[in-house]
Amino acid sequence: MTSVDEQRERRWNRAWALAPYGLLALACLVFLVSGRADALTLVVAGGLAVLHWWFIVAHPGWWERRSWWNAGYFAAVLTLTAVLLHRDAAFQIFVPACYLIAFLALPGWWAYPGVFAANLPTLAVTGPDAGSLLISFGVATPLAALFGGMVRTMEREAIRRREVNSELVAMTVENARLAREAGVAGERARLAREIHDTVAQGLTGIVTQLEALETTPSDSDRRRLDTARALARTSLQEVRRSIDALRPGPLRDVRLGEAIGHTVQTWSDQYGVSATFTVTGTPSPLHSACEVTLLRAAQEALSNVGRHASAGRVHVTLSYMEDVIALDVHDDGIGFSPADARGFGLTALRQRAGALAGSVEIESRPGAGTTVSVTVPLIEARR
Repeated sequence: MTSVDEQRERRWNRAWALAPYGLLALACLVFLVSGRADALTLVVAGGLAVLHWWFIVAHPGWWERRSWWNAGYFAAVLTLTAVLLHRDAAFQIFVPACYLIAFLALPGWWAYPGVFAANLPTLAVTGPDAGSLLISFGVATPLAALFGGMVRTMEREAIRRREVNSELVAMTVENARLAREAGVAGERARLAREIHDTVAQGLTGIVTQLEALETTPSDSDRRRLDTARALARTSLQEVRRSIDALRPGPLRDVRLGEAIGHTVQTWSDQYGVSATFTVTGTPSPLHSACEVTLLRAAQEALSNVGRHASAGRVHVTLSYMEDVIALDVHDDGIGFSPADARGFGLTALRQRAGALAGSVEIESRPGAGTTVSVTVPLIEARR
């Protein structure tokens, strides 16, 4: 959705793009009223209007992507302006528009040489008169360059502020999503613990007590006990399935190592990149928040490798240590400067790890591959 600032910026840009038409129309009106009007001059003015419409009004983004084309357009504008000035002095009214067009058509610092070049049509017609040189290069050109530079500075600041605001909005949305996910995951974990500590434990006790009564002599009582024991075991299995169902996504039916291994294999098949997965240390059941964080870390790191790294090999290691568990994702891709790693996925990953007092480290440099290391405390699952 387009923001209010973007809409305002587009309106201003369109107004600047249409401004030369006002000066050209005024010059043509003076030319017609003077009684010296001729069709050829009006055709040249019309050609100038069409040229400006095609390069600036109809394609406002060309100055950023087709600088050589727009340099040619600017040269054509100066040539046609010189022709108009040669045919009638009334078109001197249009000359200030050439200063504006220099900033509309030429990117970056090229606009400032363009402002000086905007004086060429007048000098070509009137000659190097001292008074004209003083007015053009001593007054008009510096003022035009100063005004254009101020406008560009304000535009850059407006764009920068809009981008910062967009990033803040996106981060706010991401934080809200993470908070919702954390709340849901926490509630699911709480429910699983409650069921495990109450209903499951109670059913386990019932099964134990029923098994202790197998010496009951009565056949009818034995059948009832068998039925009760079978019902208790069935209920216990259902409760355990409910507890497992509360585990998130790929972790629902498997351990963390198996879930990450499956993720690595699926990613390798998807991108056609050789990938290996290794588990070191002694695996142990983890708290669901730790498992989810490490699984999401593997998914995010592999996704970034697939989209940006152009890697030939990837190696993922899950390390169980004494008090922490670490996930390392290494690729032999093109690498990058870690200072440029500002994507929302990595930001969310840092926030998720930080919520567990964990950390995210990125080691990379251009041409030397990348290693993403995520470390979280080893918090065991409640039994």
